[in-house]
Amino acid sequence: MQRYFVEKIIDNEVVISKDQEHHIVKVMRMRVGEQITCVNEGKVYLCEISSTLPLIIKVKEELLENNELDVKVTLLYCLPKGDKLDLVLQKATELGVSEIILVQSERCIAKIKKEDETRKLARFNQIVKEASEQSRRCKIPVVEKIIQYKDIASFKFDHQFIAYENEKEETFFEKLQNVQKGQSIGILIGSEGGFSLKEVEFAKENNYHSISLGKRILRSETAVFYALSAISFITER
Repeated sequence: MQRYFVEKIIDNEVVISKDQEHHIVKVMRMRVGEQITCVNEGKVYLCEISSTLPLIIKVKEELLENNELDVKVTLLYCLPKGDKLDLVLQKATELGVSEIILVQSERCIAKIKKEDETRKLARFNQIVKEASEQSRRCKIPVVEKIIQYKDIASFKFDHQFIAYENEKEETFFEKLQNVQKGQSIGILIGSEGGFSLKEVEFAKENNYHSISLGKRILRSETAVFYALSAISFITER
């Protein structure tokens, strides 16, 4: 069943955007009587199309549905090169991330100019919105800002991790055993070049625990999928 994150629900009638109206009427070619689910402020509603010209969507009932993780996960991801970021945004959303903060680290090849930031963030947020609808999320993750590496010090979580390929002792699996329902996790993952020793030490000084993601060296995007899958597996048992 098609899902839409909607602007408002007024007097049991759904208020949607022009883009959503176009998608329902022109792309999906839905007819009177067809049902969709609409999400507003974290609540999910079963809705029915009662008219297409004009488009009118009525709420039938609220659904008791919660497809979110039991922990709040923030991904601090260093900008990768090429189009890898689009894939990471999409899959991180599917895996339940709550927030994505993009980081400009020392070894990032990709750069986003200040004048392009607003436009880029708008596109990134559209990607996660569409991924949220596809994966039946109840909330849309936030892609709020692009920060310099030093600014990671301003973020605080109940559990803070930096994935480091040279870490031999501390495994992510072991650390996740200490995570409790309702807590927050911040996971910092590097770009293709990883982190410099100076950056790892800076993260440790700011209460990020260095962790290993296994014996093999993972690509930047694979490390994201591995870490978020592990969090989902451990916390949703």
